[in-house]
Amino acid sequence: MVEASEELRHARPRGPRSGWVPLGISTAVVVVLLGGWALVNTVLPSGTPVAAGQSVTIASAEGHEAKLTFGRGWEIFPGDSSAGDNYRLGHGSTQLRLNVTLPERRASDIELWEGMRNIVRVGDPSASLTDPQPVTTASGAEGLTGVMHSNRNTGTATLFPSPNKGFVIEATATGSGQGEAERLLQTLRFDRVGGGA
Repeated sequence: MVEASEELRHARPRGPRSGWVPLGISTAVVVVLLGGWALVNTVLPSGTPVAAGQSVTIASAEGHEAKLTFGRGWEIFPGDSSAGDNYRLGHGSTQLRLNVTLPERRASDIELWEGMRNIVRVGDPSASLTDPQPVTTASGAEGLTGVMHSNRNTGTATLFPSPNKGFVIEATATGSGQGEAERLLQTLRFDRVGGGA
């Protein structure tokens, strides 16, 4: 009988607090992992430096390539970039996002700007673009630029259609050093390549 009561005592469910120990251990493990991951992200650089003077093809379609020539201090964030599609670039506190868009049809520059307005709002519903002003790069590529406002930040938005309007480079810059982004965009050029219109 003593043996039976011993077995029953061990078979009985534990008190209401006994489940908190494994839960506490699991929570501690998750907190340590998340905190460690955040620490690793702050210690290790997430961007890859781009050599000063390096010219990079950012898009190619319908007989044209779009190229940028980088100055000192730029980095690309490979985890947030997809070659030929979109890029996240940084220079100090400046963030520059480039998107390559393929319009369904040949649209006017103003129609392209309105499309960019819509795209910016999808990413941030509070965002708005001012009316655009013409801009020309050092190589003669023509585009539009304006100010971008949102609840999070203020920046610039710029777009450059390829010469045959087969693709468009859309850029948004935020941060305190937007002059660096403007200087980089001034290096944009469209080179003709074989086989295109």
